Amino acid sequence: MTKGGLYIPMPEHIDLFCSTPHYIKCHQYMRGCELLQETAKKYGFIVDGGRRRFRRVSERISLAVSLCDNDRRAIELLDGQAMTLDLSLGGLRIESHREIPPNTLVAFEFGPDFSAPELTGIGEVKWCESKNGSGLFETGVAFSDFSLTQAIGNHLGLPMM
Repeated sequence: MTKGGLYIPMPEHIDLFCSTPHYIKCHQYMRGCELLQETAKKYGFIVDGGRRRFRRVSERISLAVSLCDNDRRAIELLDGQAMTLDLSLGGLRIESHREIPPNTLVAFEFGPDFSAPELTGIGEVKWCESKNGSGLFETGVAFSDFSLTQAIGNHLGLPMM
């Protein structure tokens, strides 16, 4: 464990946590999540009460969205011209030319207009609605990766991310 320094995991730790689905049981990972929650709450990115857990920030950013298989690998491009409508520490709302069913696992890659171009992530579609006969769909995607939450926090200017 560290205090105010850099944690470099031993090979055994990497084998047990870092390179497996058990990373969520890692004490370093759990502490990082706690620090993120504390900082996000301090700066108003976590909402108390109401149905939303994180504050949404409106921003239009280009991204490509792909269908994922059960191993979290992108297998089919769904929309290469999707746009975010808003971002939060927990996910994003996108505008897409394709209807994507809830519970679908998707990979996405941010375009060059994002602060970390070509950043990729994985998320689960929570809802999808048609936009009044425009041929477009609004889709809510929840992040499934803490590192993506950190990157979005950095993009939104949340300190200590």
